[in-house]
Amino acid sequence: MSRPMNKIAVDILMKAIDRCKELQISYSKVAGATVVDMGVKSPGGFEAGLILSKICLGGLGEVGFTGFNIDGLTIPAVTVYTDHPVEACMASQLAGWRIKVGEYFANASGPARALARKPKKLYEELGYSEVSDEAVLVLEAESLPNEDVVKFISESANVKPENLYLAVASSSSVAGSVQISARIVETGIHKFHAIGFDIKTVKYGFGVCPIAPLHPNPMVMLGKTNDMLLYGGSTFYIVDYPDDSKLLSYVNASPSSASKDYGKSFTELVSQVGVEFLFKLDPSVFAPAVVVVNNFRTGSILKAGYVNYDLLRKALAI
Repeated sequence: MSRPMNKIAVDILMKAIDRCKELQISYSKVAGATVVDMGVKSPGGFEAGLILSKICLGGLGEVGFTGFNIDGLTIPAVTVYTDHPVEACMASQLAGWRIKVGEYFANASGPARALARKPKKLYEELGYSEVSDEAVLVLEAESLPNEDVVKFISESANVKPENLYLAVASSSSVAGSVQISARIVETGIHKFHAIGFDIKTVKYGFGVCPIAPLHPNPMVMLGKTNDMLLYGGSTFYIVDYPDDSKLLSYVNASPSSASKDYGKSFTELVSQVGVEFLFKLDPSVFAPAVVVVNNFRTGSILKAGYVNYDLLRKALAI
């Protein structure tokens, strides 16, 4: 890329700030940093969710809306595509930074991760780094960050607080729900990486995922958003791979249905057990419902997985 993802993301966020009233978002200064509320105290909305999703992708992907039909009921869904899947999804969008400062907790995504090298091992494996005097981070959190959080992030990313931009949204907001579903392409690439597939061979990515309807309880939203990805999300990747038979083995292992814990409604589990259930599940269940791979070296198209409408009905209570 000719420009660092952080610089691209700053441009996207600054244009959003210029449209605060229209987008139903707000911004403030905290310890010198610019904190943009896209769905915590400010309502935000669908367009704010698109902007938040693009920032998560480091500006290297496009996000739009479509419809998803279940028994004649159409709910909103997100479409995502990127011509730079490894950089956009793994070096930026992946929620690979857990921020815990005092009582404050957030899952962090976005290009500032590349400056902070979170997690370091992943960036070493990808061979990716960038230099920028500005940094943008997306926080999935239920409250806005305080001065201590700003100080921690700015020091970790090695940028001055006045050059730090934090976009924040709760999962129980429209923008927050949109940006979670917009992780559908990243979810598949992350699963590829987890099963040992060489993700550098993935050249293009596309995905569609229903968007979870809102619920006031963040824990319930945790269940609903995961159900959308795991049981309703579909992905399509174009790869450059030398061996179709080996590629097929990876494809077959990549959808959520390949996990031993497949078939459990996250929405129901959260209601019954709470967030603790996440730590007891097979990690391989966190994957798209459908994975399709086109190997342009051979022209083959390989598919695994399926949309599970029964579990989507449970999650949506229809």
